[in-house]
Amino acid sequence: PQPPTWFVSHWWGEPVVAFIQCLRQHSADRHCPRDAGYWVCAYANNQWDLDNELSDTPDDSSFRRAMRLAVGTISVVDTEAVCYTRVWCVFEV
Repeated sequence: PQPPTWFVSHWWGEPVVAFIQCLRQHSADRHCPRDAGYWVCAYANNQWDLDNELSDTPDDSSFRRAMRLAVGTISVVDTEAVCYTRVWCVFEV
């Protein structure tokens, strides 16, 4: 697996197009190399084996492990800032 350079925090209510535009803008603003790894839970967690991906303690979760490896966290903020009403998104920030 590719190690995460950036951990992406978001909620699944934003349009996918806006999500991608945000990450493209981030990459351009930061002059990221083409192989910079963006860790997105739905794509990084094994959706068929979530029991092994998630744990009872958030600090032991795959989310936290990825955050420890990443250079930083990106918050994809929608026009209503709904992401900050989500417990996981607040934990990730």
